[in-house]
Amino acid sequence: MKKYILYLLAFSFIITSCNNSEVEQLKKENAALAAQVQALKTGSVAKGPKYILKIKLKQSHFSLSIKKHIKDAVNAIEFELPVDKEFYDSVSEGIELVDKFRFGSLVLSGSFGDWEMTVKGKEVRLQ
Repeated sequence: MKKYILYLLAFSFIITSCNNSEVEQLKKENAALAAQVQALKTGSVAKGPKYILKIKLKQSHFSLSIKKHIKDAVNAIEFELPVDKEFYDSVSEGIELVDKFRFGSLVLSGSFGDWEMTVKGKEVRLQ
């Protein structure tokens, strides 16, 4: 019985000592992440350019009613959205990001319409 306990202790010691480098690597990663979190909290992160897309979101109806078309034009909104550089470079002005048919409105109220989200402008702001 004592031999088995001795073998078990020796085996557990060998296993824990083999993973020591992995534990050290995880500790380094943890310290780096903690430093990043602290830097974000204090606002001392190096500030680079900010990529901004100006987006126009509107609803459009398939209708002959001028009233619905005027309402859609008046209710259209424009807003700015910060994006990463890859996405900023992949889109151009005038491209439609979303053009989704509103199936629920068709079923529930008989309204034919869709959402349109287009890029109205691009801007790079230095901080």
